[in-house]
Amino acid sequence: MSVPEFRGYRAFMAAERKGWFRRSRPLATVGACAIAALSMFCGPALPGTALGTYNVTGTLVSDTCGNANNPWTFTVQMSEDGTVLYWLPSGASSSSANLTSATKAAIATVVTANVDATEAGALGPCDLTVATTLDISLAAGLTPSTFTASYAETVSAATGVSSTNNCTDQLSSSGGSYMTLPCTTSYTLSGSRQ
Repeated sequence: MSVPEFRGYRAFMAAERKGWFRRSRPLATVGACAIAALSMFCGPALPGTALGTYNVTGTLVSDTCGNANNPWTFTVQMSEDGTVLYWLPSGASSSSANLTSATKAAIATVVTANVDATEAGALGPCDLTVATTLDISLAAGLTPSTFTASYAETVSAATGVSSTNNCTDQLSSSGGSYMTLPCTTSYTLSGSRQ
């Protein structure tokens, strides 16, 4: 499977491992799961009734960040516990949301992380915020065989973090990975149970 290479992926994942994330909501990170190295699932079981593991293909709709993968492929495990849907891409944290109907859920998260950490582990001057939304529609049935979803991710320099937050080095014009900040990447997703 190909690995989605989000422009701040390595720095975000290093920050997560070192506990540098400051979660602005108590939700798990869809942003982190979107940017995680997505391979075969092996991890803790999700709460409730397992719906299965799904192979997912994302088709790029728009990208103002630059260099998004198209297609974007990964695996995700889902479960349902009462009226809560759990979403766990391999290699990432789980996310959940209340089902708004028997087959629909909307997961939204916001994560802020420092992406300018030095090799010595010191924090640099750039905190980026990744805000994600995932609108899922499951096929009908007790264990849906397919699903569709829309996914959107907005990356921006964090506000209110520090008066010295400077992310100009993250722009491609300065050798970074982003064409502009803030920027947005969006996909349509389709998944089928393995």
